[in-house]
Amino acid sequence: MRAFAAKGWKVAVLALPSPELDQVAAPGVLTIAGDVTSAAARETAVVRAIATYGSLDILVNSAGVGLYAAPSEVPLELVPRLFDINVFAPLAMAQLVVPFMRRKGSGTIVNISSVSSTVPMPWAAAYCASKAALDSIHNSLRRELAGSRIHLVRVCPGVVDTHFRDHVLTGEAPERVRNIRLAASPGTVAGKVVKAIERRQRTVYVPWVARPFVLLEALAPQLMDWYLRRFTPPGAGKDTLRKKAVSGL
Repeated sequence: MRAFAAKGWKVAVLALPSPELDQVAAPGVLTIAGDVTSAAARETAVVRAIATYGSLDILVNSAGVGLYAAPSEVPLELVPRLFDINVFAPLAMAQLVVPFMRRKGSGTIVNISSVSSTVPMPWAAAYCASKAALDSIHNSLRRELAGSRIHLVRVCPGVVDTHFRDHVLTGEAPERVRNIRLAASPGTVAGKVVKAIERRQRTVYVPWVARPFVLLEALAPQLMDWYLRRFTPPGAGKDTLRKKAVSGL
């Protein structure tokens, strides 16, 4: 948000009510309290942004939530909420703004994906699946809008230095993952988003190590398997099977 405001762009922010949302309120920044998974909140945000500024040039779908669990232990009752936030809300926001951008003849839609959409992590199976689904929707929409003046940008962060891990739906990252130090700052990611919009880039990886990470998955998946095993605790994913055996299921 600050990176956009620094460019002199008018900003509207839709986020859950919180002291943090109150703190970003400033001239040129419209804050709207609401849940992005709510159809009413989404529509209110778009209508108020257009009414306040007279136009809507850029949509950044940045809301997201994590869930740490191995595939064999994913709490299925939490998966709908995960997909509501990470997949269906971005799609719904795009559906709201695309007609306006088509009439205006221009616009940019930015979807914040993840390196894990391409490199599935065994300790965050459902989260990775949600980001892979978002990628599919993003690329489908990009192809639908080919030939129009609506540009789509996919941003794939690796580890970012935020409180993301403290607010997941459930679970905890393995200790070695929590101790990774090669992380990008939120400001660095925001700066990359601004540049991608200005330069009409298609895909952005941040930090720099994210791109070779994805290439390694594509070119040497067995090597990536070996690398990820270093971060997975021994016996991970076996607790559920053990419980089922004890209960006789």
